[in-house]
Amino acid sequence: MLIAVLLLDALSLPLIDSATHSSGGHYWMKKQAVLVGLSLFALALGTFINYRDMVNISPWIYGATIALLVLVLFIGDEVLGARRWIDLGLFPLQPSELAKVAVVLFGARLLSRWEDPPENFWDFVMYYAWFVPALLLIMKQPDLGTSLVLVAVSTGMLYFSGTPGIKILRLGFLALLVLALLLAANRYLGLPLPLKDYQIKRITTLFNPQQDPLGTGYQVLQSKIAIGSGMLWGKGLGKGTQNRLDFIPEQHTDFIFSVVGEELGFFRTLLVLGLYLIILIRCLIACVTAADKEGTLITAGILSMFLFHLVVNLGMTMGIMPVTGVPLPFLSHGGSALLVNSFAVGLVLNVGWNRHKILF
Repeated sequence: MLIAVLLLDALSLPLIDSATHSSGGHYWMKKQAVLVGLSLFALALGTFINYRDMVNISPWIYGATIALLVLVLFIGDEVLGARRWIDLGLFPLQPSELAKVAVVLFGARLLSRWEDPPENFWDFVMYYAWFVPALLLIMKQPDLGTSLVLVAVSTGMLYFSGTPGIKILRLGFLALLVLALLLAANRYLGLPLPLKDYQIKRITTLFNPQQDPLGTGYQVLQSKIAIGSGMLWGKGLGKGTQNRLDFIPEQHTDFIFSVVGEELGFFRTLLVLGLYLIILIRCLIACVTAADKEGTLITAGILSMFLFHLVVNLGMTMGIMPVTGVPLPFLSHGGSALLVNSFAVGLVLNVGWNRHKILF
């Protein structure tokens, strides 16, 4: 697992350098290299601080995260209409990224102290109610992608706590039904939704990107062209035409997979996806072999987080899921996300360490 993460970290440098070639001076690659160095410290931190101690202080961690989410609304930097970042100089801190690991640790504490797994409606209400403040504050920024990640993480942990899968599916069906009713009420009755207009357009564009090929559908259409043009063996690092001609906005962050597809091609992209598969399998092994319930729940939350990131990011760059601003772990540029993901890997190794076995 650790080797797979290090290989992805190393691969991120030339990919980000290629995606940001027009900036000159290899600025973004150098910045990413520094962040990779810091992420190794975060990984070590997650590995060597006993995860049980972190679970014990998780209410304080979650509370501090809520405080940062409130603070960012007042002093955060606004970029493209979103207020999500607190400038730290070296990189902008994104508290919503910290919320992911905070929810994992706090959720593990809640569920491990539950006498029986949550199974009825009111159990679900009591469980999810703890995460509503974080969800509302993140939606306020607005950051739909991270909000969905938190839902996926908390639901994955719910399943591995022992809640029957059929009851979680019923809960998901109920949530989709409520969402459908809200969308219908918005369309026909003018009922306001907790979504910005551009977020609603992203969802509708999924079904027909050609309806606005120079607006909301532009990024997805160009990404699909880039991935398809890579064919079997790719055009080579730094030689992608869609990339070099700057057709795709934010290519070094959320749409880094379009660079992977165009420049590495189908077969080498499969190798990259194989590294992610190794990480997911190691998370699952750590989850089912953990020494205690807290370890199982922590690794289940991290497994859910990585899986959701992969499915949504790959889906949106290939045009089969809405654009939600979810980065690709370890490859996308972003300080907070890289540090949090590395810390999460450390937690998985931590669970293995405490079983007298390190998952490399």
